[in-house]
Amino acid sequence: MRALTVIAVLLAGGARCLCAQHGGQIEIGGFASYNRYDSRFQLDNQFGAGAWLGFFLGDHFSLEVDGDVAQPRSTVSGVGSTTTTFASASLVLSSGPLYVLGGYSRLHIGPGGRDASDLNALHTGLGARVFFAGEHAAVRFEARAYYRGPGGSFSSQDEILHIVGTVGMSFFIGPK
Repeated sequence: MRALTVIAVLLAGGARCLCAQHGGQIEIGGFASYNRYDSRFQLDNQFGAGAWLGFFLGDHFSLEVDGDVAQPRSTVSGVGSTTTTFASASLVLSSGPLYVLGGYSRLHIGPGGRDASDLNALHTGLGARVFFAGEHAAVRFEARAYYRGPGGSFSSQDEILHIVGTVGMSFFIGPK
């Protein structure tokens, strides 16, 4: 019920669609991120970087893929740093400058081989685009949560929750 309320408020509050958001347009951009890892992974919180690519199906709906890479240090003494990679696919509901998104993500931890770990998760997020330059460019702010319930390969009884905040630039390409 809360999700429906949030969607209704977003649609009512930003009923006018911005010029930059039309069906058939592509949104492309890059971002800096701050990743807060679940404590069970024994990784320090870390800054990262990534990129996204979206396609507007209409004035309010888009599909998006993104990736985020960071190199957190392990909190276990003597282990050093590792590489984490998030890859996500999302459905985005936009209303004016605000948007909500949700979808599927895959988290890869480690360089590869037997020491690597992969995690499948669902994610949800809330964000805002601040448009400028004739509404063909925007600064984008987003907060996202990645969730994996009990029953996965990593400690099957535990729920996993990662939180990521991003700020970046988006550019809109395509028909007006």
